[in-house]
Amino acid sequence: MEKTVYELFDELDPKQKASFIDARLDWASCGALCGEMTTRLCHPTEDN
Repeated sequence: MEKTVYELFDELDPKQKASFIDARLDWASCGALCGEMTTRLCHPTEDN
């Protein structure tokens, strides 16, 4: 059975978790957060 993203995240060490979060925040701060929120709020049934 495949692991969920939550299970995989829990397996990361603290430095890996910090790097992952840093990359996500960097992505979000480039304007992609607005688009992501629009997609999730306006089209919640799509696989995004």
